[in-house]
Amino acid sequence: MNERPSNPWYSDETPSFLEHLYRGELRWDLISRFPRQDPADREAGDRTLATFSNLLREQVNPVEVDTTGQLPPELLKTLAAGGFDRLQAEPSLGGLGLSPLNTFRVVETAASWSMPTAQILSVQNTIGVGPFLPALPPGPLRDTVEARTRAGVFSGNSDTEPQGASNYRRYTTATPVEDGAAFLLNGEKLFSGNAPIADMVNVTATVREGDSERVRLFFVDTDSPGVRVTAHHDFMGLKGFPSGAITFEDVRVPAHMVMVEGEHNRRLTPELYRRLVVGRVHTIAAPSLAMSRLCLEWARDFVERRQIDERPLGSYDEIQRNAADTLSEVFALETLVQWCLLAEQQVPANPRFEQVAAKNLSSMTAWRVVERTMSLYGAEGYETERSKARRGVPPVPLERVFREARGLRISGGVDFMLDIWMAQRAVFWCYYPQPGNIEAIESAEPDLSCLDEANLTEANLDHLRFAATQTKILARTCAELARRHPDQRELFERERLLIPLTQIGNELLLMSLVLGRTSSLGTSGPRSTQDLADVYCAEARLRIADAWRRHHTADSPAASRVADQWLSGERWADLLPDASVDTLSVGK
Repeated sequence: MNERPSNPWYSDETPSFLEHLYRGELRWDLISRFPRQDPADREAGDRTLATFSNLLREQVNPVEVDTTGQLPPELLKTLAAGGFDRLQAEPSLGGLGLSPLNTFRVVETAASWSMPTAQILSVQNTIGVGPFLPALPPGPLRDTVEARTRAGVFSGNSDTEPQGASNYRRYTTATPVEDGAAFLLNGEKLFSGNAPIADMVNVTATVREGDSERVRLFFVDTDSPGVRVTAHHDFMGLKGFPSGAITFEDVRVPAHMVMVEGEHNRRLTPELYRRLVVGRVHTIAAPSLAMSRLCLEWARDFVERRQIDERPLGSYDEIQRNAADTLSEVFALETLVQWCLLAEQQVPANPRFEQVAAKNLSSMTAWRVVERTMSLYGAEGYETERSKARRGVPPVPLERVFREARGLRISGGVDFMLDIWMAQRAVFWCYYPQPGNIEAIESAEPDLSCLDEANLTEANLDHLRFAATQTKILARTCAELARRHPDQRELFERERLLIPLTQIGNELLLMSLVLGRTSSLGTSGPRSTQDLADVYCAEARLRIADAWRRHHTADSPAASRVADQWLSGERWADLLPDASVDTLSVGK
């Protein structure tokens, strides 16, 4: 019952900073050797970005796209002609052969100008069909995917179903036929990225073999009989992004178009899960960083042109704090991305746990930055860019970015659900069964030897001491909860208790990474980031304190009673609106 399940993020050979943090160990030896992009690789990325930036500005009018919900019809051909649909593919396949970090930079650059273009590229280059090539053995499937990649076709990922993305089971089925020579695919997928423009999609489906069921990954041509794109989603933001619903009705898929993977009992196949974890760094963290950088620029421009009572706006204490918080959070997001995409090669460290945490860390940080900037701008932020242009003020698209930033907290998994999953599958994965270092976890004092090795100011040494101490407290809390709940299913039902623990772990992770990078850059000189680290860590400590308060007050019998009575229809009907809108008639 409580045997530790396999974990696709774990590696026996390479240490994970975040996994050790969950076990009460702050591995300063890993993060103090903070990775940096090789100068030659950065120069290669710069050259690509120069070409790509010009293409974007020539091809895409972001205001028109947001208004019409349509990208220019020639854009896809232009992207393919330049190899931007194959950012990491080898030149022999028409690709640009970029590193993961330079691929990230291309997506980030796209997001700073046109969010739907960024999402097309991130899906295509991280979770579409082509990115699976390195994992495919020689054979017909690899040959087909190579041919599609070389041809510059666009592809997509189809996993979410009408029953919901959180279900363990996949209701789309694949039935073996013709003595196993093919499968018949039946089902429906929603929110399928790139589906309306894709020539091929990878599809998760449940295969029944005897008494067992297993999810497998199918590569399906969208012009196959029985494949239909049945809807094109229109989101609050991301206007123009081709996300759609796609149905499969007795679609024949040859057996060689199924990705053969080892035995597993997960809702996603192992390789798809790995691609999605890395892919979210590009689909979520890249636009999060792009938005945050834009807000940083827009905030300074706004402050420089405004006065209150003939006093420069930038001289007020709250405005200075506002600017400092945004600066420090942009630095923190940069730090997170560099660790997630460089640590495996340079440290080396296993960044899989951190890549999973990056989704919520990046989207929530961007949300704070965008919301802070909206408050700074006041009505001028809430105003649309067209309205600003009509009255002659800089047409900063803050309203559009606000809508799109909110979507990032949903895309790739709703924020609170990811916190729950992370607690169950990562934090407490370390505690069922009891970890081997339980005596060290329960010892009174944290290991503070990192303070002697860190190249930090006194303020940041105090933050590092706090992080090491909190790491031990988090582990001790988790160990005690596991001891009190020997059946992990009982603990996992208490979701409001788990969510703050994931958030504390995330905050300690990014605090530590910020301090590690800052230590590597020294205490003085133009490259020093000590003050940025101090500002970021001070705010992170406040968020950690709040998360602990929410954890300690998670039990609420009153909340359970209120919810039960409302959902059963027993009480609280008087709180409904007097005039209810028939939503089924809206939009007809």
